[in-house]
Amino acid sequence: MALFGTKDTTTAHADYEIILEGGSSSWGQVKGRAKVNAPAALPLLPADCNIKIDAKPLDGQKGTVRFTTAIESIVDSTKNTLNVEVDIANETKDRRIAVGEGKLSVGDFSHSFSFEGSVVNMYYYRSDAVRRNVPNPIYQQGRQFHDILMKVPLENNDLIDTWEGFQRSMSGGGANFNDWIREFWFIGPAFTAINEGGQRISPIQVNSSGVESGEKGPVGVTRWKFSHAGSGIVDSISRWTELFPVEQLNKPASIEGGFRSDSQGIEVKVDGNLPGVSRDAGGGLRRVLNHPLIPLVHHGMVGKFNDFTVDAQLKVVLPKGYKIRYAAPQFRSQNLEEYRWSGGAYARWVEHVCKGGTGQFEVLYAQ
Repeated sequence: MALFGTKDTTTAHADYEIILEGGSSSWGQVKGRAKVNAPAALPLLPADCNIKIDAKPLDGQKGTVRFTTAIESIVDSTKNTLNVEVDIANETKDRRIAVGEGKLSVGDFSHSFSFEGSVVNMYYYRSDAVRRNVPNPIYQQGRQFHDILMKVPLENNDLIDTWEGFQRSMSGGGANFNDWIREFWFIGPAFTAINEGGQRISPIQVNSSGVESGEKGPVGVTRWKFSHAGSGIVDSISRWTELFPVEQLNKPASIEGGFRSDSQGIEVKVDGNLPGVSRDAGGGLRRVLNHPLIPLVHHGMVGKFNDFTVDAQLKVVLPKGYKIRYAAPQFRSQNLEEYRWSGGAYARWVEHVCKGGTGQFEVLYAQ
C-alpha cells in the first residue's frame, strides 16, 4: 500500500456506494473502499484478512437467524482460517442466545469446536440519529456481556499437548489468556484496530476449564466471559448491525470484506447485499440509513486522532423514478437517479463524525 499523507498526519481516502431497491423494500447493495495511513498505529505486522458472512432467516417470529462465516487471514506469512455456522435467536429484548460449531486452522494446526453462549446488553447511550433510523432499536449502543461455553474434541496428540499447556498456564499464573487471544493469528492486528477504533474489550476471564467424555473421546471444555463497549454514535459494530434488522431479513443477506495492514497503514474493502439500508420515514418518504459506511474510516483511525484529514466520496443510486427530496449535507452533483457527495459540507461532516461527533446526515427520497 502506498503511503498517504506525511509522517505526522493520518489521512483516510474513502469511496462509498449505496444502491437502493424500489418500493417499500429496505434492501440495498453497499460498497466501501478505504485506505488509511496510520504511521503511529500498532501492530506493524503485515496482515491480509478476508471475511464472508451469510445470514439466512430461520424463524421470523423468534428472530432466529443462521450466520455462516468464513475468515481467512495471512499474518506474518502464516495462513489461518476460521469457519463457523451459528444459529442466533432473541430470548428477550436484551438477551440473545447462540449455538454453533466451527473449525479453526493455524498453519498446519487445526481443530474443530462447538459452542453455546449468550449476549446481554446494557444500554448507556442512544443517539437521536439511531432513533431516527431504527424504531425501537435493540442490541445497539452500550456494553455487551458475553458468556461462552466452548468444547474442543481432543482428537490428536497436538491438541492434547496444546490443551494441557493451556491449563498449566492458567493454573500456574503463567501466560495471560487475554494476551494470548490478542496475539493469536489474525486477532492480533485486528484487536488493536478494534480497541483503538472505539471498541473497548475487557480482559477475558476463564471461569472454568476441564475435560469431559465425548462420543469419540475426551473433550476440552472452557467457560469464559468478556465484555465490550463502543464509543457512542460511531460505535462501529453497532453501526453495522443496523444493516441486519432481523424483522426485514426475508431472504438471505451477505457481506464480504477484506482487511489489509502493513507498516504504512490499513486498507479496507466491503461489499454487501443487506436488508437495512433504508427506512420508512412516513409521508411516502424513505430515509437512507445514517452513514452506514463511516466505520470503514473510523475503524482505521488508529493513529493520531486529532491530526488527520479525510478525503471521502459517497454515491447513492435511487430506484428508477425516485428523487431525493431533502439532503443534509447537500449532494454535490446529480445524474438522473445517481447522486454524489464530496468535499465541502460533506467532508466537514465526515471528519466531524470520525472524531466522535453526531452531526446530521439526513437523506430522504420518494417517487
